[in-house]
Amino acid sequence: MMMMNCNMAGRLFYLLPLVLITLYLPASSLAQSVTASFQTNPVDEDRTTILICNVNNLGTNNVVIDRTIYSRTEQLVSGTQILPSVDDNFFLSINDNADGSKTYFMTIRGVYHITDPGTYTCRIESAGGAVITSQSAILSINYNPISSDPRCSIADSNTDLTRLSGDEVVLACTSEIGYPPVDIKWSYSGCNKNRLPAPTVTSFGFYNSELKIALSDQDNGGMFTCTLSRPDGSYSKGCSVGPFVVLGGEVCNMESTAMTAPSPTYDGKMTTDGSPSPTDGIMATEGNDSWTHVANKLLCMLCILLCFVFYAV
Repeated sequence: MMMMNCNMAGRLFYLLPLVLITLYLPASSLAQSVTASFQTNPVDEDRTTILICNVNNLGTNNVVIDRTIYSRTEQLVSGTQILPSVDDNFFLSINDNADGSKTYFMTIRGVYHITDPGTYTCRIESAGGAVITSQSAILSINYNPISSDPRCSIADSNTDLTRLSGDEVVLACTSEIGYPPVDIKWSYSGCNKNRLPAPTVTSFGFYNSELKIALSDQDNGGMFTCTLSRPDGSYSKGCSVGPFVVLGGEVCNMESTAMTAPSPTYDGKMTTDGSPSPTDGIMATEGNDSWTHVANKLLCMLCILLCFVFYAV
């Protein structure tokens, strides 16, 4: 037993210098680490979010925060200050934690989907500017397309709505995509059923949806509509091209096949409530019944007149 205790004491004796060295090492010589995250992400446009950077064992090193948008990197924070070139909607506060770490809170107020989304990086740099460690967080911003979108047009050199049957027309619908991306859909109002082909959609920051249409006589009066919407119904907006005038084609009447009740014609009689009443409660055709009534009266008068002549003779 005594031999075992002596062995343990010997091991502790050799470990003691390592423990002392670790305790007295300056913080800058310990392993540095940093984490980065956003308090709210994604965040709605015009709202506020906070970038949170936790830094361990900073020592005499420096903290730098920057962001990259569309391949362009901008430095926002160096040390304990926001750079003078940064917008006024950025604010920085630093908290010294009980465990010796530091937390950097960078508040971004009134976020805007063009200037603020991107990759935000918190990093620890040495006094000479060498990067020791870093971590990034990507900020996304919820937004709808601008108020002027979508924009519909005829993407041809001829933008006239009056065309010949067989003319080929390219219709375009342009809009911001939004985040999350909105749905974009074409619809058609006219008599030419099943007339919409699959659109060609390209996007690079903006939607550009095109329809290539060969007009026919049945497209006379037809209207093409492009609609942006969200599945949850929170947003819906559209624009239209038309109505087209196809020379030689009959004007399309979407309601031409609908059955409608004829309107009654009135003989001037009044009901007890003062409203006009149809003749004898029967719907009359345009004046036919009234002429029959007059003819019957004339025939009766003629018969009476003949009777008087017969008896007078």
